[in-house]
Order: sequence, then structure tokens, then C-alpha cells
Amino acid sequence: MTEPTFTASLDAPNLLVMEIAGQMDSVAMEIALNMLVPVVKDMRHGGALIRAKGVEWPTLGAIGVELRHWGQLMAMIRKVDRIAVLTDQGWVRNLAAVESLLVPNLEIRSFAPDAEAAAREWLSGSVPEAGVTP
Repeated sequence: MTEPTFTASLDAPNLLVMEIAGQMDSVAMEIALNMLVPVVKDMRHGGALIRAKGVEWPTLGAIGVELRHWGQLMAMIRKVDRIAVLTDQGWVRNLAAVESLLVPNLEIRSFAPDAEAAAREWLSGSVPEAGVTP
């Protein structure tokens, strides 16, 4: 297990920026969710930029924490319309694509780690859909 790292902050009133690395266990997941609640509480139709580097599959305990906080997670997700994930990990890209299909009113796109400017443009809505390459 790689030591988990998680940070969350607002880069603008409606832009959440998160950095995630390592493997989330139950303790790290509980801390991460508790950190997110106050950060997103005033967001409306916002965007999230996630920098995912060296992320490992979460432990069963972490998944259990997510399930226990499901209502809280869904309330937070309703505050966000778009999520841009910066990663070079195939499984993270695939998971983002699946979640984008499963969660109503939420669009998730993956970008290469060095494409943060393009991800931010997409989040702001200033790039035409045809010009975006996941």
C-alpha cells in the first residue's frame, strides 16, 4: 500500500481542485470526505479538476466508507456539473468514463497530466465540444 495523499481547495468560487495519490484506506477516505464537505458547501454548478498521480485501487474499507457516506457524496456531486481528471493511468481514465455514464447530469473527461490548461478551458465551457479530446 502506498501512503495516500489527498488535498482539496477552491481555486475559484466554483472550481474545486483536488490532488490524489496513493491508496486510500478507510481512515484516509473518512478524512478526505470530511475535508470536502466544507470546501464545496457553497458551490453551485461548479467544476472539479482532479490531479490523479500514482493512484491505486482503494481498499475495501475505503469503499465501505464511501458507501456509508453515499447520501453526502451524492449531495456533493450535485454541486458539480463537470469533472476534469488529469492522469496517465488507464484504469483511472476508464473509471472516469464509466462514472460519467452512470451519474446523471455529470460529465467527466480525462486529460493527460500535462494538459491542465485544456482541462481548465473545458471546465470553463470556453472550448467547443468538438474541440475537446479526452
